[in-house]
Amino acid sequence: MHSQKSNFLKAISKEPLAQVPIYCTGYPELEFIENYIKYLNLRVNDKNLVLNEKNYSIIEQMGFDAISLWDFRRGKGGYILDDQRKVDGWGRVYKGEWYMWEGVFKDMTIIQNWKHLNLPSEKKLNLLKDFLDKANGKLECVISLPGLFEKTWQSMGFIYFAKCLKKNIKFIESIVLFFSNYVKKLIKVLQNFKASTFLIADDIGYKNRVFIPKEVWCRLFFNQYKKIINSIHKKKHKVIIHSDGYISNMVEVFIDLGFDAIQSLESNAGVDIFSLFKKYQNQICFIGNLDISLLSFGTPLEVKNYVKNLIIMAKKNNCSLVVSPTQQINSKCKPKNINAMIKTTKSFIL
Repeated sequence: MHSQKSNFLKAISKEPLAQVPIYCTGYPELEFIENYIKYLNLRVNDKNLVLNEKNYSIIEQMGFDAISLWDFRRGKGGYILDDQRKVDGWGRVYKGEWYMWEGVFKDMTIIQNWKHLNLPSEKKLNLLKDFLDKANGKLECVISLPGLFEKTWQSMGFIYFAKCLKKNIKFIESIVLFFSNYVKKLIKVLQNFKASTFLIADDIGYKNRVFIPKEVWCRLFFNQYKKIINSIHKKKHKVIIHSDGYISNMVEVFIDLGFDAIQSLESNAGVDIFSLFKKYQNQICFIGNLDISLLSFGTPLEVKNYVKNLIIMAKKNNCSLVVSPTQQINSKCKPKNINAMIKTTKSFIL
């Protein structure tokens, strides 16, 4: 436990704070890390914050307050389908390294006999516990959980999922329940190994619209998500919802569900965060809105001005804000732009 609550936890708890925290959506691509180290001539000597061969002391040195850990959503599982295709633990069909937008969950017998979705091993969970102890007071760690919408349609394949929306929605509800039960077990295990802040990764939108109508989403996922969120809040832990794409019309639903924060808020997909500030104010914490395209192709001055405006407008509307890229920092992101995002945020006193 932290002896003092971090700025990041204060922000997602919607508490007043003097400085806006900054969040890293996951470990950046290695090519970017190498470029960033060269750009700032960093000397990375601390080997204590290493997890799965990734040195998180670099993230701390960059100036981030928190980061998502994506390595603990499931254990080993899956099988070979043929000489070119394989099926993973979620039931998704892959060809090589590419998901084929196809899944094997086609009837209840498959779901009832599914043995390929396993919790992370105790050895892996002990590594997490040890890492969280070392990161305490240095870097807030947000543990990523699988999303119900994504895993449901991916396990079925999107075409079959769409057909079942019209002809067999009860079957979809059975799959949602299957994954919901798994997520609740996963949360309980992770909490036993010191995890206390979670992010549910569930992309439900694309450019300018959501994948399925809001009322259909609510019928399928609202009650199960409510149970998941309640299981997290029961221990006074925190949970964030992540979704790429357009999700502006879903924010009210996320608030009703009790999510502490929402992450990504992708401007290039049509999300107007400034309108959301005015409409919802401090009902939920907003995390993100620094679009990867801006961080890749913009200038440091453009990044600086955008961050300043973001913080000013959040303050004006009494909103809790955490600055972050919308997605993972990739090799196309300019180190000088990421540095501008971090330095501008850190130098702005509320």
